[in-house]
Amino acid sequence: MKRLIFVLLLLAVASSVCAVGDQAYLAILAETKVMRMAGMPAMPDMPDLPPGVELPAGMAMMPGKPERVLTVRLWSPSIAPDDAFASIAPPEGLKQGSKLDIELYRPKAEGTAKGGKDEFDPESIPEFTIKIYWGSSETVKPGQPKIIKWGGLTVEQKEAMKKQAEEARSAESYFYKPNWTTGYWPTAKQPGKIDKKASLVGNYALTTNYTGNVSIEAPKEVDFLAPIEMSSPDLAEQIAFDKAIPFVWAKIPNALGSYASIMGMEGKNTLILWSSSEVFQEGLMGDMGFLQMAEVREFVKQTVFMAGDRTKVNVPAGIFEKADMAMFSMVGYGPGAALDKAQPLPRIQTKTSLKITLGGKGMGDFGE
Repeated sequence: MKRLIFVLLLLAVASSVCAVGDQAYLAILAETKVMRMAGMPAMPDMPDLPPGVELPAGMAMMPGKPERVLTVRLWSPSIAPDDAFASIAPPEGLKQGSKLDIELYRPKAEGTAKGGKDEFDPESIPEFTIKIYWGSSETVKPGQPKIIKWGGLTVEQKEAMKKQAEEARSAESYFYKPNWTTGYWPTAKQPGKIDKKASLVGNYALTTNYTGNVSIEAPKEVDFLAPIEMSSPDLAEQIAFDKAIPFVWAKIPNALGSYASIMGMEGKNTLILWSSSEVFQEGLMGDMGFLQMAEVREFVKQTVFMAGDRTKVNVPAGIFEKADMAMFSMVGYGPGAALDKAQPLPRIQTKTSLKITLGGKGMGDFGE
């Protein structure tokens, strides 16, 4: 498993919410998430629970049931003083009370800790191979797959990829920028469970005593996106990898663009990748975080992303037939809001995501 994580980090593209220069940033990020497993029917809808009653841990995110997630991040240059505080007054429709109390993380001077001795070392398997396919088609397109062998890379390429992996690993934590303070919500005291009837629309007013105050409005079109509802393949049944796989979903209202990908392992030394992109893009795979609207529109223009009203994509027959395990991921990117000038500089972004465990011939023996 550690080798797969390492390769995924190599392919990761850091989220564009990263702070740069001396500008403080506020990010309000709204996601609708669904998880499915092929061969397992979606769980039936459950009745609304009485106020104060919650599902046991582990049942909150049931297969097939959409979950709304709101994440707040406040990045500011320098280390905030001991008496620093930050909070947001959210709109009433969010159903989170009158104040979101933001907790602060102050990194140590040495910055993010490096990986320990248990980190996967790609040099231990120089025969590791990545096979990359792309585009919607019932059969493999000419010129594919693109094959990358770790042992065939130059020293410079290996070092660059290791550095990229380390940066991506650090960015997975929201506390990755040395000498900057990171504010975050939800917190242990405010776990931020978002009601399925809640709305993102309205005004968000940030108050701090160390990095400025700002307000930003989420207009009516900037709301939690609908969940991705897949009608094909039939996820109640096992997936037939020897045939083309048509993925068909309901149109996602207000989506600007979408992107789908599959990752599969063949044995322990071969990673197989497919993406819905019609052009080959190095370093582009899986969920790329929260992208700004201009970025999404540009990716759609380049056919890297599918158009927002697209509802079908085909995966070529046979490319995952020998996979021990295959995982499908799809993201739909929605509208957002931002201000050009403020301190901190705020933005609101939305997306909807679906992850499906497609299966494979050896899931019980997968990875280490």
